[in-house]
Amino acid sequence: MHAFFEIWHCIWALLGCSFNLMLIYMAIYKSPKTIRSYATLIINFAVTDFFECALDLFIQIRLMPAPGDVTVIYILNGSCKYISQFACKIGLSLFLPCITHSVWSLLLSFGYRYYILHYSALTRLKLVKIVLLILIPSLFQGLTFWTSFAPLEIILPLAKKWFPQYNFEAETGVLTGIVDITHWAATYAVFNICLPIFPIYIAIFILRQKIITFLGAKTQSMSPDTKAAHSQLLKALTIQAFIPIFMGIGVIFYLIAQSGLIVSPIVENAIFSIAILMPALSPLTYFYFVRPYRQFLKRIFKNPFKVSAAYVQRTGSSSAMFQSGGHPSQIGTQATTVL
Repeated sequence: MHAFFEIWHCIWALLGCSFNLMLIYMAIYKSPKTIRSYATLIINFAVTDFFECALDLFIQIRLMPAPGDVTVIYILNGSCKYISQFACKIGLSLFLPCITHSVWSLLLSFGYRYYILHYSALTRLKLVKIVLLILIPSLFQGLTFWTSFAPLEIILPLAKKWFPQYNFEAETGVLTGIVDITHWAATYAVFNICLPIFPIYIAIFILRQKIITFLGAKTQSMSPDTKAAHSQLLKALTIQAFIPIFMGIGVIFYLIAQSGLIVSPIVENAIFSIAILMPALSPLTYFYFVRPYRQFLKRIFKNPFKVSAAYVQRTGSSSAMFQSGGHPSQIGTQATTVL
């Protein structure tokens, strides 16, 4: 079973790193002027998700919260175990804030899409400042969380106490943990990760519904091609709205383990095995729904040895971002910039 989860982490983390590197490249070099501003948020997404996937591969977390207690045990099975325990602790401390920042970034993405329907696009500098602002809580967590980890000689007896059915001497990963989750750094990390998930998820669906309502009210004055383009936009919004559900499921598994309802290696491994799907799959929505990116990928698969060739934009208008029925859809700059 442990081998299954290790292979799972390796596959999805490597795929996620590859997808996000490709998305970073396309956001920088293949974004048309109409989405140049929004591309800043795409880059923020891709960089965050890349580090999340890379760190997941590096540490591969098995989380074991002591049922009904304030002790949390971690077994880190990634390549960090071949370096040092401290390297694993730092990797874990940096990994968790990536998850939180990614979720906040998704909310920012939807918020900006709603904003752009009513106001002109923000400059890239303003968007960078906003991204840095929402990064502060996660960055603080990353710089402080490692201080709450207990050394092996303290955490091992507690692990045996709470999980006597497990043979910890046979574990090949790095064993670490938090003796008291009420330690200020640990408490801050738990609240920063768990509390925002469901309110953010609700806010995303509210914003999605507002965007759908706004676009629906404008369909009477739209051409068939424009309506088709907006239909593509709504599909993208729907799929992206469901991305945080992976993190939500991970939080539910954590609460189940913490409450003691189910004590099982499957639940303990599943918490972050499910969460890794969020950064790994997120780039696919941009690959498919952002027309210039989709065209570029088609060129890669069609002519893999000509990737370095100049990219030819075939749209008749700079605002044609989605494609429907093989014809470019003429949609306004504000509508197209949102995605």
